[in-house]
Amino acid sequence: MKELFKNIPNSNTWITIEPLNKGWSKDNKYIITDKDDIKYLLRISDISLYEKKKHQFGLLKKLEQLNINCSKPISFGTLNETQVYMLLSYLDGVDAKSYLSSISDKEAYKLGFEAGTILKKIHGIEVEKPSTSWYEMYLKKVERKIKNAKLCELEIPNLDLLINYIYNHLYLIKDRPQLLSHGDYHNGNMIVNKGHIGIIDFDKTSVVDPYDDLKCYCWNVFESKYFATGVINGYFNNKIPDDFFPIIALYSAENNIGHLPWAIQFGEEEIKVAYKVLNSVLEWYDNFNLTIPTWYKGIPEF
Repeated sequence: MKELFKNIPNSNTWITIEPLNKGWSKDNKYIITDKDDIKYLLRISDISLYEKKKHQFGLLKKLEQLNINCSKPISFGTLNETQVYMLLSYLDGVDAKSYLSSISDKEAYKLGFEAGTILKKIHGIEVEKPSTSWYEMYLKKVERKIKNAKLCELEIPNLDLLINYIYNHLYLIKDRPQLLSHGDYHNGNMIVNKGHIGIIDFDKTSVVDPYDDLKCYCWNVFESKYFATGVINGYFNNKIPDDFFPIIALYSAENNIGHLPWAIQFGEEEIKVAYKVLNSVLEWYDNFNLTIPTWYKGIPEF
C-alpha cells in the first residue's frame, strides 16, 4: 500500500497504514504510524474537490494560531491524476461520546463548557467573508429543504407547523455575521485526553452564522444534557444574548425538515435515528411553543 502514497513527502518513513472507517465523509481515511511512532491522519479525496480541500487546509493552518487541542495540518497536494490528499496530525484520546456515559453530570458540564470556549476561539479566526449575506444563503437552503421535505416518501412529523415556524422567524437572522465554522460541532467529533477536550474532523468547515455551529446540540443532549448545556454556557461565558435561543429554535426547525430526506439514502437504521431526532426536538420545544428547549439546564450550581 505504501507505493500508492509515494508522492506524499516523508511517506518513506511510514511503518503502518490502517484504514479508518468512521464518519460520513466520502474521503478514504487512514491512520499512519511512522518510524518514530508518531501518528498521522491521512485523508484521500476525489480530485474534483481540490479547491475545497485546499481551502480547508488553509483554514486549518489559521487554526494553528489558537491554543486549542485539534488536528494540525502537515501537508496537502495532488496524490495522482484522480485524487488529492491531506495529511494531519493524529489526535489521540478517548471518543467523547462514549466517555460522557462514564462520568458525573458535573464532569460532563465542565467538559461541555471547555468545548464551548474552544468553539468561541475557532469563531474568532479572521477569514474572508462571503459576498452573499447569510440571510440570502440561508433562505436558499431553507427553500431547498422545504422542497425535499414535501417530496419525501416518508412522513415528517408536523411538517406544516415546522415550515410555518421557519418562515415566521426568518427575520431573526437578517443581519447575522458570518464567521469561521467547524460545521459539525458535537461530541461525535471530539475526543477526551487527560481530562480535556480535543476537536477533530474539520471536513465541513465553512463561513456561516456562528450560531449555526451550535445547532448540532441533539447529539450532545442524547449523551448528556449537562454537557450540551455546558457547550452553550462556555461559548457565551454564561452571558447568553437574548437573540440566541430564538435563533437556535429556528435552526432546529430547519434541521428537522431536512434530516429525514437525508437519512433515507442510508437505510433503515438512519431513518430510525432521524425519527428519534425529529420527535425529540418537537418534544424539547413543545411543538415549538417554547423558545428555550426543556433539556437546557441553565447555569447549574454544583
